[in-house]
Amino acid sequence: MKKLYHNLLNSFNGLKVGLKEHSFILELIGGFFLLAYLFIAKLSVQFKLIIISVYFVLLAFELLNTSIEKLSDRTIKEFDPDIKKVKDLSSASVFVILILFFILLLISFFY
Repeated sequence: MKKLYHNLLNSFNGLKVGLKEHSFILELIGGFFLLAYLFIAKLSVQFKLIIISVYFVLLAFELLNTSIEKLSDRTIKEFDPDIKKVKDLSSASVFVILILFFILLLISFFY
């Protein structure tokens, strides 16, 4: 039980770090607009749950991207092309989820 408590604290600490990142903050603000849209949209509950699920996956990928970038910056201070590739791949993973999210939103407008 103590381990579970410490894991929970670590998770909250990670969210605090994420709340200092501009991209994560913008995505959270977008989430408020998303909730308002989903509240008024005439969509099935299942489709709304899919959109919300992809939104949370987007937030999780953004946190992973941030952690990879911070770890990469900590590992080496000068420019390294391999570190740049790692950061770019991490950023691309967020971009792929963002594309999926916007495709779902676009579909929801014509649903």
